[in-house]
Amino acid sequence: MFNQRATADRVQTKIYPADANLIVSLLDIHVAPPAPGERPKEPLEILEAGTGHGSLTLHLARAINAANSCPPRRPPCSQRHILELPETKKKPAEEKKVVEKEDREAQAEIEGLQREWDGWRAQRNAIVHTVEISPLYSQHAENIVRGFRRGIYVGNVDFYVSSVEKWIKEQVTRRSTNERSPGPFLSHVVLDMPSAHLRIPHVAPIMRDDAVLAVFMPSITQLGDCVDLILKQKLPLFQEKVVELGPGISSGRLWELRMATKRSSNDTLSQEAIAEEMSDESSESVADTEVEAFTSLLKREKINGDEVLICRPQVGARIAGGGFVGIWRKKKA
Repeated sequence: MFNQRATADRVQTKIYPADANLIVSLLDIHVAPPAPGERPKEPLEILEAGTGHGSLTLHLARAINAANSCPPRRPPCSQRHILELPETKKKPAEEKKVVEKEDREAQAEIEGLQREWDGWRAQRNAIVHTVEISPLYSQHAENIVRGFRRGIYVGNVDFYVSSVEKWIKEQVTRRSTNERSPGPFLSHVVLDMPSAHLRIPHVAPIMRDDAVLAVFMPSITQLGDCVDLILKQKLPLFQEKVVELGPGISSGRLWELRMATKRSSNDTLSQEAIAEEMSDESSESVADTEVEAFTSLLKREKINGDEVLICRPQVGARIAGGGFVGIWRKKKA
């Protein structure tokens, strides 16, 4: 199924269609086909780091489809860009061998299709760059997108087998002219991978002003790592919301997630006041019986003892699987 999400070194987390739709809506994507005679603008570019099994990739591709013209007939071979492979992997040569066995006429036809396809791709108005370190997952995701409604959205996506850091370096190098680094080019970024908070400092410089960053994690404390890192490194990102996904769990409950400074690390009265405040909020009437498991204040002390992580559901606030999504927006320079 295209909505399965699994990674070898993390707990398996599925992105169901309802959750994928909500994530796309939180990204606030707006595209429109260019008007006749209108001068071409810079394309809207989205980075999805952590392709997985392709569920969210497919929803992102559908969201930007209106911006691109009807694609030509696509070539039969894979269009993935392999920038980096794990040390235990070798670059697959099967596809090349298959082409070499074709007669010259068939090979010429394939090359013609590829040239026409590349020409159309160079003129797209919206692109999803999806990066996955696992060649197996990347190939599976490409097959899912190619197979959905006869590949109606596959032209909107560029698949890469690479780490995020390697992809960023390659893009910056390719876009540089006359030894000048390119300006920010990403309008939206989705991080769905282990230790996603460590990639935020890498993607922030290539995000445009007012660009949206979405981080999907199975645990709320993992989003807490993002909050902590953004604060420590003073990244130009401000948090818009944190949403718990899954209608069967909590109907998409909003969460409060922020760093707070205590008046004094030895002020027991202030700590008791915080605890009392949380007790009052947790006693309010809430439909979900699960709220009691989360309404206690989760405090994570820093080494200097001055700041704590506030981590609690916003009681009564709702948006319509599982997991948590944090939304940040880049501040304008």
